[in-house]
This record gives sequence, structure tokens and C-alpha cells, in this order.
Amino acid sequence: MITTGSPEQHRSRAHITRPDARHVHADAVYASSASAERRYQASESVPAVARAPRPPPPPPAVLAVVVRGETVYAGCQDGHLKVWDLETRTLVRVLITSENVDILSLSMLKSDLYVCLANGEMQRWSAQFEHTASWKAHTGIVLTSIVTRLGAPAAADDRPPLDGTPDNAKFALVTGANDDQMKIWEVEPPKLRKSAHLSLVTDVDMEWGRLWERDDGVRAFKAAIWLRKCFTQLGAEACLLPTGENTNPLVLGNFRGNQTKRRRPRILFYGHYDVIAASHRGWYSDPFTLTGRNGYLSSGRRALDLDLVMLIEGEEEAGSGGFVEAVKRNKNAIGPIDAILVSNSTWIAEDTPCITYGLRGVVHCNVQISSEGPDRHSGVDGGVTVEPMFDMLKLLGTLTDGHNTVSIPRFYDSVRPCSEQETQLYSTLANITKTPAASLASRWREPSLTVHNVEVSGPRNSTVIPATVKAHVSVRIVPDQDLETIANSLREHLVTAFEKMQSPNKLKVSIEHTADWWLGDLEGPWFHALETAVQSEWGVEPLRIREGGSIPSVPYLEKEFACHALHLPLGQSSDEAHLPNERISLSNLRRGKQVVERFLLNVGKSDFPRSPTDPEPPSLQI
Repeated sequence: MITTGSPEQHRSRAHITRPDARHVHADAVYASSASAERRYQASESVPAVARAPRPPPPPPAVLAVVVRGETVYAGCQDGHLKVWDLETRTLVRVLITSENVDILSLSMLKSDLYVCLANGEMQRWSAQFEHTASWKAHTGIVLTSIVTRLGAPAAADDRPPLDGTPDNAKFALVTGANDDQMKIWEVEPPKLRKSAHLSLVTDVDMEWGRLWERDDGVRAFKAAIWLRKCFTQLGAEACLLPTGENTNPLVLGNFRGNQTKRRRPRILFYGHYDVIAASHRGWYSDPFTLTGRNGYLSSGRRALDLDLVMLIEGEEEAGSGGFVEAVKRNKNAIGPIDAILVSNSTWIAEDTPCITYGLRGVVHCNVQISSEGPDRHSGVDGGVTVEPMFDMLKLLGTLTDGHNTVSIPRFYDSVRPCSEQETQLYSTLANITKTPAASLASRWREPSLTVHNVEVSGPRNSTVIPATVKAHVSVRIVPDQDLETIANSLREHLVTAFEKMQSPNKLKVSIEHTADWWLGDLEGPWFHALETAVQSEWGVEPLRIREGGSIPSVPYLEKEFACHALHLPLGQSSDEAHLPNERISLSNLRRGKQVVERFLLNVGKSDFPRSPTDPEPPSLQI
């Protein structure tokens, strides 16, 4: 029998019909395909003591598959719908259509997925994995389905409906079941979005796996692809921005907010998807596998009256190579920015929330001294040659005096004096953290110099005089030291000191990469909006802290887009950042989500200063 209808007549929006629990038996196994209605149960007449131990149940069978582009949808025997990405070969989502109800057929109309279930139900899912419709299609088991275009030319009958079909094209979903019914449903393709509406979403059930391992360029690139597709699935315009031949791309995502009469605020969220290398030694679990132990993330959505631009890089842990050039080339695609939000550090204590308002800058420098000859034996040439190692030790010793003060000429001349307000802040923080105020000031607002390592050529045993010795030196700078001036002064000091040694060996000094210092605007409306959002969530006024480390991209983005940056840390002081068993509190992540939501909602309703640019940024070319 053939009947016609519309899913609109039977649809219950955002509702998932659950099977009656009485119909699910612990020992039941469902057969697939045409015999899916047949149930085999273990005989109740066999005494329990006579039964052999049951083998573990096999994994759920895949009963239906449909492909759209690089995405594979697999319908499973247990009602789970698994979404795979062909490009990265990763499982990106698992959707539960109806618990323990087989999925027997899948069909697609452009980006909409139609799911046929063994309980006679039909479901529709959007490209953003939203359950948009469900209806009782058959009294029996839905065994097959297909989408076809109505009134299409004969040559197009066997082709799937693609995105290029006319806007006025009509389509039908044909389903067949074991109730002796074949039904034709008039269905509409999804509406194309002129702009994606921004929603706050935190329930992305995607596999994290090992894509973020820093020492594997292929995996890092897969992480970039994963993020691009994640942003797209959540409703953004997204693309990859290349940074160079040997560096990972930026991921740019543009979420458009609600249409308003005035220009919407535009917030840029900066982050990075690369991590540092890690040895498995000292870890309780695989350092490159995200492991949850005490809870899970909850979900939430809300449309916003602003635009959120996601800019995620893959080289932050390696000095942000190619970042500046890529941003300059693609500044029009990024569009005007009114404020920058970063979340990339930790609190100063365990329980009191903080807002970071300052970062030190850094200059990384490599120093090499070489005899330009071979390695030598200390028993043969010891005492005869001028050893590069002695030269290196003498040279490094000229960088500081006996009081641990940096000896580079005029190094401290531009350091901003500590204000009375800042001194009072350090005293308050010292009482909370039980750390001397002078120690906090030394870490955060005073410059420093560090020798990180010394490497030698040759086999590194006790009989070899190395022909080449290398050292890595860094300088941390603070307001108002000039980055280029300090870098040049460091280089000139090393060259001048080496010349005074009159050594026959050769010196090579190179500045590897640099990052400027950053200081936030504590009196600006953006900072106060974030501070208010934190206080509303935690019930206490957040501590204002600075960091001794550096984030190269933050001061650059602030200058490039002529706006203020904000830094919201969510880690606790005991999270062991960049060390074995580093972690982050799920409670902090949940509450941090609420802080960001409050901040964005308040910003969208406020009349904060805007960037003096065009009212609407250009669309991304994806």
C-alpha cells in the first residue's frame, strides 16, 4: 500500500521518542535487515547454574551508511548514530537517536539527515547535529528510505539532491516498512543561512584523541581541520589561514550575532591548538589523551547580539611562527575587532578567581662559540687549545653580577616605577597567597635573564674537548622596556664582551623570536564588564594579577586591531601547567562558561567603544 503525507503533520520538534523499557530484555539480540522484528531470547527453562559464562557482547553492528562530502554517517544497532570525518579519519560525534532502537536506513537531503528506526519512527537531524523533527511514520519497522527530487529530468532521477539544485525544487522522502506500507513524504531542503547566528555551545561530543601532539605536524594539521569543521558545524563561517610552509595554519571562525539596528560588537577570542612535547614518564595517563575523571561538561545555547571571531593558532608553543604575517594578510577576512578575549593561564591560588592584566615580554637568544675544527681529546690537546667551553662560561658570566642583576648597559633605564596602588595590590596578594610581596613583584613586573641550557658537540664524555658549544638565553622584559632595544642591547653586549676576551674562537649570536610585554586597561569598560561577570559567578571580587610568562600574540593583536585585550585565567595554582599530570578543574570550566556567557550578553547590550571601521565585515572566502 502506498500513502502520502508530510512530516509536518506528524512532527514533534526537538522530541526524541524513547522505547518502552519493558520491551528491552537483557538477553535479547536483535537481528538486522528483513528479520529485524525477530527477537531471540535465552531460554528461561535453563537453570542459571547450568549456563556457561556469557562471552562479552559484540560491538553494535553498523546497519546503514550514508556519505555527504567528507562526512560519513553510520547508523548502528543500538540507536547510536556515529559521524566520521574522512579527511582526518576521526570519529567526531556520537548522537543517540533512540536508545536501543536499531537504525536501519539513512537518507540525506542536502545537509539534513533522515533517520529510519526499527520502532517505526523517522527523525530529522541538521548539519549542526540538532534534532529538528520526529514523527511516527509506520506501525512496523522502517527498513528502507530514499530522497528524490520531484519533477526532476529523467537523467537526474538517480542522482542525490545536491546543494546546487534550484531553490524552488521539491523533494520527497520515500520510506518502506514491514507493515506492507510504502509512504511518500513531502520534505523541504534546509534553508541556506545568510549569516550564522552565534550560540554558546559546550556539549560538542567530539573525540579529542591524540591530534594535539606538538611534535607531529600531520596530527597538528588534522587538529586544525577538526577545529574548522567544528566551527562550521556549530554555525560559523570557518576557514584555514596558512602561516608558512613549515608551520601550522590559523583557524578562523566567524559567528554572526543577531541583526541589530546598530553595529554589533565584535569580540575576537584567541587561543591555540598546539601543545608542548611531553614524555610519558611521570604521567598517570597518556599525556596526549584528554581524560575526564570527575564529571562531564554540560550544554547550553543562547543567541547573542554580537559577533564572535575565533582565531586559533597552531604554533603558540613554538613562538607563533608566521602568525603576524598571516594576520596581516588576512586582516580584511578577520574584520574589525572591538576587544580581544584570551583564556590561557592559571590563578594565583586555589579557590579565588583572578583576572590577568599583565604579561612580561621575552627575547630568546642563541649563542654559539666554535673553534671551527674537530672535537679533540683532552689527554692529547688539553691545555694547548683555547677551549670553546671556557669561552662560553666566561661570556655567560658577564650577563649578570654577583647580586643577580643584569649587566647589560642601560637595561633597567626604562622600567616603569611601581605605583602606590600596585604596591598595595602586592601586599593584598601576599596576605592571600602567603608569598612575599617582593617575590610577586620580581616574578611579574621586574625584568630578568635566564640561561636555559648549554649543549656541546661530540659524544659528551669526559675525555672530549667539544669544538662547538651552544647556549640558549632568554630575557624577560616589562613595561616600559622597548623590545627591539633590549634585543639589540643583548646582542651588542655579547659581541663586545667576547671581543674583549681576544679568543681565537668564533662567536655567533642570533635572536630566535621575541614577544612584547602587555598591560591591560584596568579602568576601561571592557575590563569592568569581565570583572563583573566573574564576580557574579563566584560571588567574590576577582583578584587582579599579572603573569611572568609571555603570550606573543596578545600584545600584537591588541596593537594590530587598535583595541584592548582581556585575559581570563581558569586554571588553579596546583594544575601543574606544562608539567606531568597537568590538569584543569571541570567545575572551573563550567563556571568559566557562565562567566563568558554573562560577559558576552552584557557586551552585546552595552554601548562600548567600537573600532572605527566599516559596519559589517566581509564574508569569509571558504
